[in-house]
Amino acid sequence: MTEADMPRYFFDSGDHQHVVEDNTGLECEGIEAARNAAVEGLTELARDELKGPDGQQLIMDIRDESGRKVLRLSLSLVIEPLEVNAVSPTSNKDEPRRRG
Repeated sequence: MTEADMPRYFFDSGDHQHVVEDNTGLECEGIEAARNAAVEGLTELARDELKGPDGQQLIMDIRDESGRKVLRLSLSLVIEPLEVNAVSPTSNKDEPRRRG
């Protein structure tokens, strides 16, 4: 497939509040190549944008030449506090174990 024969895909990116539309696009051999390009682009976007509060979600929509959305990738940042050295309320570390 020559470069002139390759379909052009467009990669719109952002979050659920603000999406930047790609007006240039990228010629790819097919949807799998477009998906790989989107993964790279979303990873790069995450390095730049996922520095804020918990609950952020980035998206990248892939459109074909007709403008039809063909694939959506999303990446979320979720921060959950975990208790360190948590002990079950029913266990007692100081009580010796009973044997049955």
